[in-house]
Amino acid sequence: MVTSEKTTEQARRDTILKAGVEVFLEYGYVSASVDEIVRRAGGSKRTVYKYFGNKEELFAAIIASLAAQMLSPLEQTIGSDSKLQETLERLGKAYLDVLLREDSMAIFRTVVSEGVRFPALAKTFFLNGPNAAVTRLSAYLEQQLHSGHLKLDDANAAARQYFGMIRSDFHMRAALGLDLPADEEINREVKKAVSMFLREYAV
Repeated sequence: MVTSEKTTEQARRDTILKAGVEVFLEYGYVSASVDEIVRRAGGSKRTVYKYFGNKEELFAAIIASLAAQMLSPLEQTIGSDSKLQETLERLGKAYLDVLLREDSMAIFRTVVSEGVRFPALAKTFFLNGPNAAVTRLSAYLEQQLHSGHLKLDDANAAARQYFGMIRSDFHMRAALGLDLPADEEINREVKKAVSMFLREYAV
């Protein structure tokens, strides 16, 4: 019974998140309204406020959800016997899969276009997206350091370098509306980036 209730709660939360993405992308963050999100998701404002508190927290939850999807291979390998190289390659591919997705790019463009006028929006995006990803990866790198697999002085800096190499110019190309890289190109660049990373930091 408890499991069923949790499943229903999660499904309801996911429905609100999906509606939130649609409304934010259609109207922009500032013009988006909780009323419209409720209309599309069903239920009531009380339900939205129950799960997310307000529009800003809903937006933060959307960004956090995208970051979690990017980091899913990392979470799956914690405590497993997966090799460091394998984990970093899987993480790189998952990161790009989500980063280059149409909804992710649309949210990024929304933040860029409105973030200067509304710095709180930009801060929310940064803390729950890029910064959260770096923080989680740096914790994993610290574990690998203590296990004797890596040698590094600053795990946070190494995590930022990793994501920077993985993004390559793919993200810029996607943001400009240019052709997206093919899977073969992504796989090749991820392997190359991980190889460079390990040459610098692996024991």
